[in-house]
Amino acid sequence: MRNFETMCKHILIAFFAFGVMGCASTTNIEPIEKNKMSTTTKSYLALGDSYTVGTSIAFPDNFPSQLADSVLLKTGDSLVVKLVAQNGWRTDDLQRGIKRTELEERYDLVSLLIGVNNLYQGLPLADFEKDFRSLLDSAVKYAGGEKEHIFVVSIPNYGYTPFGAPKKEEITADLRVFNARSKTICEEYGIDYFNITDISLGAETRDDYRAKDDLHPSPLQYAAWISSFLDEVIEKLK
Repeated sequence: MRNFETMCKHILIAFFAFGVMGCASTTNIEPIEKNKMSTTTKSYLALGDSYTVGTSIAFPDNFPSQLADSVLLKTGDSLVVKLVAQNGWRTDDLQRGIKRTELEERYDLVSLLIGVNNLYQGLPLADFEKDFRSLLDSAVKYAGGEKEHIFVVSIPNYGYTPFGAPKKEEITADLRVFNARSKTICEEYGIDYFNITDISLGAETRDDYRAKDDLHPSPLQYAAWISSFLDEVIEKLK
């Protein structure tokens, strides 16, 4: 009888132990959740001229707006764009535009694309260089001193459009000098320089690379620009 009671006790103890283990096991199981992409809002200051504002196309199709859309799609981050750009602006016009525009103290990303109207109007290269340095100083200021958050875009070659075709060789030669100087200055500053000029040459044979004015880039050409430097821009926003 005593052996039977002892055996029953052992069975009850074992049953209770397994029951506790089972409950504990169930309690410790954590639900599996899908990874969610974190979203943050960041600021972007785009400085330039007609190539930045997107002359002859809809505003959402210009390159800063398309860049913001691409960043959102790839990272989930929202990029709020502030444009200081206008059709026909030279480097000195852009400097004045910055001074009279109410801007935030700091932006997460700053871009600069300027110089085509200096070239078109035959202004001295020395003046362009001086103004370009001043504009880079402004870019550094609005990037909070973080040069890695800035990028410069080369000037497109409008000699490869119907508008510029009659002076294609002259435009190409002058443009090569302006872009070379701006690239050298960017290297001195330690600022990234993105060459999209080669992409712009496609406008000579591709109607879909030109806006309706047969001079400025189309939304599709802007998309090609962005594709060429999107990964580098995303790194700048980290």
